[in-house]
Amino acid sequence: MGSLIVSSPVKRPVNSLPLLFALTAGLAISPFVSAEPIALPAGVTFTPSVGVDLRYDDNIDNAPFNEVESWLMVATPRLLLEADTGISQYSLQYSLSHGDYLNADRDSYTDQELLAGANWDLHPRHGVEVNLVFRDIQQEFNDRVAPDLESLIFERDRYIEKDFSTTYRFGADGARGRLEFTIGHNDRNYIEELRAQDRRGAYGSGLFRFNIAGETNLLARLDARDIDYRRLPGLPILDSREVNYLVGAERETPVLTLSLLAGLGTRMFDDPAEDDFTRPRWEFLAAWRPLEITELTLTSDRVALESRGLARLIDARSASVAWRHEWTETISTQLSFRYTDADFEGTDLTENIRRTFGSVDYRFLEWLTLRAGVSALNQDATQPVFAYDRNQAFIGFEASL
Repeated sequence: MGSLIVSSPVKRPVNSLPLLFALTAGLAISPFVSAEPIALPAGVTFTPSVGVDLRYDDNIDNAPFNEVESWLMVATPRLLLEADTGISQYSLQYSLSHGDYLNADRDSYTDQELLAGANWDLHPRHGVEVNLVFRDIQQEFNDRVAPDLESLIFERDRYIEKDFSTTYRFGADGARGRLEFTIGHNDRNYIEELRAQDRRGAYGSGLFRFNIAGETNLLARLDARDIDYRRLPGLPILDSREVNYLVGAERETPVLTLSLLAGLGTRMFDDPAEDDFTRPRWEFLAAWRPLEITELTLTSDRVALESRGLARLIDARSASVAWRHEWTETISTQLSFRYTDADFEGTDLTENIRRTFGSVDYRFLEWLTLRAGVSALNQDATQPVFAYDRNQAFIGFEASL
C-alpha cells in the first residue's frame, strides 16, 4: 500500500468526494516524508520525494476463484512547488505511481495526478480559491493516486479525469457568520471499460457556518450537481440532477474534533422511466487526541455514487475507525478498518466491503523513512461473481531528495 501525501496542496471540491473519507484514507497511509523544502528564487519552495515498495498481492485480478498472485515493484515519485506572497498562495504537485508485476502475465501500469491550486486573500472578509485536477488512472488498485470510496468499489476502472473548481469565501476569521460558495465542472472518461459510461457535469455548493460559542459552529450546506452521460447501447439513460440538503454542527479543540452533517439527498433522472431517488444523507467525523503522539478517528457517511453499468446509482453507507500512534520520535504505526455497504439501485446486487490496513514507519534518517505493512480486502456480494478476497503486504522506503 505505501504512502501518500496526506495534505494535498489543493482542496478537493466540496461535492466531488466526501471530505471525511479523504481524512480516513489519509489515516490509513503514511505521511509525506518530513523534509525541509528546497528554497528557489522568488519565494518558491520545491519538495521532491520518491518511494519504492516491494509488494506481494495474492489476487491481482479481484477474482472470486482461480486467484493469480504476484510480486510487484512500485515506484512513486512526487514533486511539489509552493509559493506564498502573504496575500496569495500557489501550489503545483505532480504524482506518479508506476508498478511492475514481477511474476505474472500482466502489463505494468502508470498512474498520474496533477494538482494545481491558487488562493487569494483579497480582503479580511473576502477570499477566492481556484483548483485544477487531472488524473490518468491505469491500475486496478488505485489507492496511491486516487484514495476515494468510488475507487474502493470499482477497483478495476481505468479513466482520465479533469476537474476545475472555484471557491469564494465571505467572512473574516473569528466572525460570527461565514459563507462559502463553490462552482466547478468534472469530466471523467473511461479507458477500455465496456460497460462504464463516460460522464461530465457541473456542480456547486453553498456552506453557511454560524458560531454559537467558542469553537462550536452550526452548519448548513446545499450541494447540487448536474450529471450527463455518454450513452452506450443497452444501458439505461442516467442523466440526472442531484441535490443534497444538510445541516449540522462542528467543534474543534486541541483534544477533540467533532463534525456532523445530516439531511436528505435527492436524485432526479431525466428519463421518466427511472424512479427518482431520495434517501437520508450524513457525514460524521470524530477525532480524539488525548496525547500529542496518538489520535483515534471515527467516521460514518452515506453517499450516492455513480454506476458504471445497469444500476441507476450506488447507495453507499460506510463506517471506519483509524488509530495513529508515535511510539518514539522515529517509530510510528497506523491501523484502520472501514466497512462499506453498497446497494446498486435498480438491480439485486449488494456488496459488503471490509478493508483492514496496518503499517509501521521507521524514520531511519531525516530524509529517509522505512516502512512495512499489510492490508486485507474482503468483498461479499449477492451475486457470487462480484465476491472476492484480496490480501497484500509491502516493505519499502520513502526518501526526500
